[in-house]
Amino acid sequence: MDITEVSIIHHVGIVLSVLWLLSHFNCCHPVAYFASLIYLYLVHDEYVMRLRKKLQFEERKQANQKRVLSDSETLRWLNHAIEKIWPICMEQIASQKILLPIIPWFLEKYKPWTAKQAVVQHLYLGRNAPMLTDMRVVRQSTDDDHLVLELGLNFLTADDMIAILAVKLRKRLGFGMWAKLHITGMHIEGKVLIGVKFLRGWPFLGRVRLCFVEPPYFQMTVKPIFTHGLDVTVLPGIAGWLEKLLSIAFEQTLVEPNMLVVDMEKFVSPKSESWFSVNEKEPLAHAKVEVIEASDMKASDLNGFSDPYVKGQLGLYRFRTKIQKKTLAPKWREEFKIPIITWESPNILAIEVRDKDRFVDDALGECFINIADLRDGQRHDMWLPLENIKTGRLHLAVTVIEDNVKLSRKR
Repeated sequence: MDITEVSIIHHVGIVLSVLWLLSHFNCCHPVAYFASLIYLYLVHDEYVMRLRKKLQFEERKQANQKRVLSDSETLRWLNHAIEKIWPICMEQIASQKILLPIIPWFLEKYKPWTAKQAVVQHLYLGRNAPMLTDMRVVRQSTDDDHLVLELGLNFLTADDMIAILAVKLRKRLGFGMWAKLHITGMHIEGKVLIGVKFLRGWPFLGRVRLCFVEPPYFQMTVKPIFTHGLDVTVLPGIAGWLEKLLSIAFEQTLVEPNMLVVDMEKFVSPKSESWFSVNEKEPLAHAKVEVIEASDMKASDLNGFSDPYVKGQLGLYRFRTKIQKKTLAPKWREEFKIPIITWESPNILAIEVRDKDRFVDDALGECFINIADLRDGQRHDMWLPLENIKTGRLHLAVTVIEDNVKLSRKR
């Protein structure tokens, strides 16, 4: 039986147990049945989202495997060596020497407003070693790296993996109390780009730069208080916070062209000094997106109206408008300035209109804009028909501002 099915069965069992206790004490109000159905629906919806993410990643991975990589080679021998060395010293180096100094930087930068402080109290990655699925040499390098490798990474921890994350809540929210989360499982899979600069003397590696080629598949199991019980990452609220934290940390910091830079001379030095930094690329341009209004929207609620809002994404940048209540012709008049890091990859602005509901938001259509087609510095005012729905139009204005153009004008 799949682990997802087992976890869902656990949630169903708990709900049935609670309903049985309430009925045993004659406290089972119809509201309890309704709340139980809503709870199970939200848990099921979270599992469906997880499964959809996994399927999308598998499709992307299969597409990558179909490419003919002349530089690829068999990695069975290297995986065998890593598997043997991992429990002896590699796990300790990875968890204690590398991850423990780096994780606090991410926690401090991306912790939610509800948390005043977040620390890692314990970290052990388990007995399972990471596996390399493929390797190829990247011939062209835009920087002074002597060697650039693209590695396929698949790291699925064993059941002995344990990490304790302690979060101190703010006084106005949790009276300054500490909450502990036990991370008992982790799965990360994706393409990693590693750039190496060599030295003539010790430690022979002067600098190592690494990042993900694209946002990786990442999933973890988090349990409260003890290392057993339910996986709390599927619970409403907690799931959203962890999902947002991980997506920001990975997509906005560790995905190309942003890179984690390790100074190997400082890393091996006995002196206590910072040996890593995050190289975040400056944008080449900005797209000013004006979400003005919409018309002929679908009535999604029983009152004959909708509560529409707009979500958008360009590359790794996401934005969202305010919610307009009870209307089929919403007027937002909101403006967003989106950074563009590179013109080499497709810059497709994906926009989705949704109806805000108490539990699950309904889709009201979507549309797409190729920003690369609008690089003339002019304001492009447009009415776009919404796709995947019978009715609805969205009024937008897009202006692409090239940063190098602005600099040349100043000179």
